[in-house]
Amino acid sequence: MFRLSHILLVGGGHAHLSILRNLLNETARDFEVTLISSSKYQYYSGMFSGFTEGLYSEEEIRIDLESLCKKASVSFIEDTIISFDPLQKVLLGFSGGIYNFDVISFDIGSGINSELTKTIGLNIKPNYQFPDQIKTFRSSEKPVVIGGGSAGVELALSTLAWRRKKNRNRAPVTLISSSPLLDSYGAAATKKIRGIAKNHDLRFYENEQVEDVTEDYLLTSNGSRIAYSAILPVTGPKASSIFKQALLPIDKAGFMMVEDTLQNHEFPFVFGAGDCVTLAGYEHLPKNGVYAVRQGPVLWKNIKNYLSRQSLDRFYPQKKFVSILSTGNQNGLFTYGGFAVQGKWAWTLKNMIDKRFMNKHH
Repeated sequence: MFRLSHILLVGGGHAHLSILRNLLNETARDFEVTLISSSKYQYYSGMFSGFTEGLYSEEEIRIDLESLCKKASVSFIEDTIISFDPLQKVLLGFSGGIYNFDVISFDIGSGINSELTKTIGLNIKPNYQFPDQIKTFRSSEKPVVIGGGSAGVELALSTLAWRRKKNRNRAPVTLISSSPLLDSYGAAATKKIRGIAKNHDLRFYENEQVEDVTEDYLLTSNGSRIAYSAILPVTGPKASSIFKQALLPIDKAGFMMVEDTLQNHEFPFVFGAGDCVTLAGYEHLPKNGVYAVRQGPVLWKNIKNYLSRQSLDRFYPQKKFVSILSTGNQNGLFTYGGFAVQGKWAWTLKNMIDKRFMNKHH
């Protein structure tokens, strides 16, 4: 008896959203598709700073995965995968659900790499937790962001902007970074963001690590004693434990290794994209949504080609990409390679790009 091949998509990240958009127009199929996600909503991190500042509503920053799947004739299941056996081609969900597949793809993002999220720190991941966590954080008396990368800088400045609008700026917003601010963006971006931070009276500490935490204050490696009422760690990506548990090839941090075809080397029916994977040969590539967006079309073509036994395309990450960070009060920092410039036009461009992206999914 003929059986359709079953494609299982785990997670609603950028690459899988690209697949759903393609499926809206692919009516003739010789396969079935199911998407499993921990939430029916996928929150778009590009608009998190705008939500924090109060520029967007919760509805404006989320995609209804269940509705999008229905339009694309894809089965949707709300569940969190807790176990994966690639040999048996079976997954176990937190709900007790058991899921079989012929080809599987993971696009589940990453967690926050901080022990503080297990104790007193707020945790904005998985990203459907973001709205409630950020509301608590921005209203807190003495909020402290830990992490001087793009997410930390954006959330610190947008929290500051929201507090000023609400006249809740009696205590400062503090940002602690273990390296120079925006270090991975280059010297020009670091210099620009320092000036912006000073102009906004953001209290920031660079090249300092949190060494101890008491009920009332943080103690850093340089001896700084910083009072806090809420801590928001955004200190880099953390891998899901599921890949190590499944005995898949992983990198040193636990992220699933994929070839340039976006396949796992040992299990060619296992694909992956976005922050949850590491691309062989590009182990130091930053976990950035730009790559996931570009991986989407390659991923979908390769999944279908694998099923039909055709040759697969290769994904080559670009060396430079445009990045626009919100710096509060509808201003943005535009960066490309070693170039960095700030202005209201940058935020206007970012807002246009973000809204155009969201409109594709409604």
